[in-house]
Amino acid sequence: MRPVGALVTAMAAALAMWSGDSSAYSFSSGNARWPQAQTPYVVNAANLDLSPALADAAVRAGAAVWQQQSGAFNFVYSGSSPLGAVDNDLINLVFFRNAASGNAIATTYWWSSGGRILEADIVFWDGSFQFFSGSSGCDGGFYIEDIAAHEFGHALGLGHSQSSAATMFPSASYCDTALRNLDQDDIAGVRALYPPPSLPPTPTGLRIVGVGH
Repeated sequence: MRPVGALVTAMAAALAMWSGDSSAYSFSSGNARWPQAQTPYVVNAANLDLSPALADAAVRAGAAVWQQQSGAFNFVYSGSSPLGAVDNDLINLVFFRNAASGNAIATTYWWSSGGRILEADIVFWDGSFQFFSGSSGCDGGFYIEDIAAHEFGHALGLGHSQSSAATMFPSASYCDTALRNLDQDDIAGVRALYPPPSLPPTPTGLRIVGVGH
């Protein structure tokens, strides 16, 4: 994978199986972000572990937590895709690859220019790990909803958090269902990247005068 153009940078962030200590959210390198608080994405749900329909629904559920729980960023599902490669094609793609990438469970690749994210692709490493959907029946694998929630956090511009309670903490336990529930640290991070529109200040010290006849 190579950057396209001198000012375009290809970045990668992975959710891996390791542990660390806690503290706070971080932003991606260069504090890159989308120019607006939403972006479309497509899914190639073909995988080794469960039906494409279940995998697709699980990815969508993981993406949706950022809007549902923070109200700050919206990933807009735009349908299925036959694509299956990380490529700087301005299509935000989620797919499963029958391959391994060290101890990474999934990896987010993104391109930016001038501090603006242009595209993000998410790869689930299906050759190394077994994936499940829902919240029961997992055995020695990972729920797509939880891994997707973490990776979509990278896709919107968050780095890893040092808080072990955060969705953006860089490690996950087998069959964990906690990552799909954003921690206050995650919410603070995404709202710092995409602050809500400022409201005009409330007037103070005013007198209301009635006019009668």
